[in-house]
Amino acid sequence: MKRILIFGDSNSHGTVPLRVLGQSDRFAPGVPWPDVLAAQTGHSVFTEGLPGRTTVFEDPVDGGARNGAAVLPAVLLSHVPLDAVVILLGTNDLKPRFATSAFDIAKSVERLVGIVRALVPAAKVLVVSPAPVTETGVLADAFAGAEARQAGLDGHLEAAALRVGAGFARAGDYAEVSPVDGVHLEADGHRALAMGLIPHVDALLAAPPKTGGGLPAPDPSAPEPPVTLARAVPPDWVDYNNHMNEAFYLTAFSDAADQMLHWAGMDADCVAAGASVFTVETHIRHLGEVSIGDALRVTTRVVQGGGKKLHLWHEMWVGDALCATGEQLLLHMDLRARTSALPPERIADWLGRAKVAHGPLSLPDGFGRSVAQRT
Repeated sequence: MKRILIFGDSNSHGTVPLRVLGQSDRFAPGVPWPDVLAAQTGHSVFTEGLPGRTTVFEDPVDGGARNGAAVLPAVLLSHVPLDAVVILLGTNDLKPRFATSAFDIAKSVERLVGIVRALVPAAKVLVVSPAPVTETGVLADAFAGAEARQAGLDGHLEAAALRVGAGFARAGDYAEVSPVDGVHLEADGHRALAMGLIPHVDALLAAPPKTGGGLPAPDPSAPEPPVTLARAVPPDWVDYNNHMNEAFYLTAFSDAADQMLHWAGMDADCVAAGASVFTVETHIRHLGEVSIGDALRVTTRVVQGGGKKLHLWHEMWVGDALCATGEQLLLHMDLRARTSALPPERIADWLGRAKVAHGPLSLPDGFGRSVAQRT
């Protein structure tokens, strides 16, 4: 059982669509989507949903501690330990009184993710883009112009999540706002949203700690090396030369190796039982500059696997440009004896199948290379 915090607004609170201003009805327990999520997964879900909550803005009209960034630290510390935090905010930021843009809403959510990371670094984060609003009913004036302002919000939030290594989902893929007020979900919308988000939450919780939102597990018998890391370059990876510091190339390739090992079955229980890997050698070639915000994609090929040695070849791409390669040799270890050992059977099988699948590929340029200079 995992501990999950939902940090949201009235649609997490369970507010019933408004037919008259001032209405404050709330769906019965078990109906709001966080309750459905808890019932379906068995996890402990803590709902912190406040009607009118914004990402970072004080509300000059409604007041009432609506600024999400201001209250998030206390909320987090009230519920630790936490395995995951789901952030579903941005709808109220669309009100004309805040005069903000879709881009700035996404940047504000990115700030909230930073607060989570600072106070509860072990918690994984899922950013959920809110269901698109419509200007109708008694809230039409309160959300005047929101339909235009929300244009591009999904994309900006997805990019923000990628930058900070968080998971991402679109509420609008699973639920629509009620035609009654254009903002709130009906009961069936709550259930649909919860059921749609469950796979995202499962993937988030199953991902190894360093990979953020996680990636879908590939078929190890597929001939193409899988994508083992997909994220944007965050600000703290950039150095005084205004490009990614060399230390974080190693971080990226290490995270990619962890992702592949996790797919193979080397999860927390496996490590607790004494089976892990130690890195013996890594050789990195820097082929092109990588800058802040660039969307990194690492693919990983198994050159040798199934026995004590694991030999990996990583390629780091930005778009169609190959920016770096990493050749990595690891040893499977018995952590209790602190000696090399054969991996557990399921891991050996997965990596062995990947090695066979990748075997027909030609050896890449730079493979097996030592440090060299062109003269």
